[in-house]
Amino acid sequence: MSELPESKQREPMAEVHIPVGTPLAWPLLDQEGRLLLRAGTVIASDAERRFLLEHFALYPGTLKHEAPQGAGSEAGRAERLTLADMRLSIGSPIGVRSAFAASSPMRRSRVIGFSPDHALFVVVPRGGASPLVLSEGENVQAVAIGAHAVYSFSCTVMATCSQPFHYLVLSPPGAIRTLRGRKAARVQTRLAVSYRAASADGEAQGLGLGRDLSVQGMSLVSARVLGEVGSRVHVSFPISTPQVDTEFEAAAVVRNVSTGSGVDGLVAHGLEFESMNGEQQFALRSFLFDCLSAASL
Repeated sequence: MSELPESKQREPMAEVHIPVGTPLAWPLLDQEGRLLLRAGTVIASDAERRFLLEHFALYPGTLKHEAPQGAGSEAGRAERLTLADMRLSIGSPIGVRSAFAASSPMRRSRVIGFSPDHALFVVVPRGGASPLVLSEGENVQAVAIGAHAVYSFSCTVMATCSQPFHYLVLSPPGAIRTLRGRKAARVQTRLAVSYRAASADGEAQGLGLGRDLSVQGMSLVSARVLGEVGSRVHVSFPISTPQVDTEFEAAAVVRNVSTGSGVDGLVAHGLEFESMNGEQQFALRSFLFDCLSAASL
C-alpha cells in the first residue's frame, strides 16, 4: 500500500501514490476540498486510474467542512414572489444569517413547518457545533432551494422556541428574489461517479466524470458508450456535507448520448434519475444546496 504523500504544498497526487486493486488508505479530494472517493474505495484498473488523473486534480487528506462564503448575489428578477411560488416543502434545506452580519456565511437550517398565514418554522441554524443566536424581532436573510429555482428572501424572527426542541418562527418571507431558475436547479460539478450498466459485451463497470447535477439527473462522461437511449445505468458517488454523509446511489435512464469528436473518444450520457427514496432525495438536495448557496450568495 502506498504511503500518504506529503500534502503541505497542496500539489496534486502523482500516479505512483494511487494504488490499483487495493483499497485507498485515505479519501481523495478535489482542489476545493470536496470528496471524490472515500477511503476504502478500490480503483479496479490502470484505465480507471488514468481516467481519474486525466479529469481530476486529486488531493489526499481528511475531509473538512467549511461553511460556504458569500460571493456576491446575482441580481434577482423584480417580480413579486410569494412563499407558495417557492414551493418549499418540509425538510427543505435553507441558509440563514443575521441581517446585521451580511458578510458572514449562511448557517444551515431546514424547514419543519408552515402556518396558515405563511410564517416559517425552521430548526435553529447551526454552523458546526455552534447554534446561531437570534433574538425575537431580529431581521434575517435566507436562501433556499425551491422546486425549480434558488431564492433569497428576508424575514423577521417572530419567536424563539425551546420546547419540544429548539426552533424559530420566521415571518412570511419578503423581498423574495430568484437567484437561479431552471426546470431543475442545476450545478456544474466534477464528481467521480461509479457506474454499472448492461451492454452487448456483458456488464460494463468503471469510473466516470459526473457533471451538471440536479435533483432530476446528471451528465455522465465515460470512456465508452454505456447504453442506448432508454437503457438504464446504475450510478453512485459519495455525498459528504455537514448534514449528510452517505453514498448516493440511483438507477438512471439514458436520455441522450453524445460521442465527442476529439481524439479522447469520451462519451457524454444525459441521465435522468428514476424514483429515489426520501433519504436519497434529502442527501442530493443537501449537496445541491451547499453548491448553489456558495455560488449564489
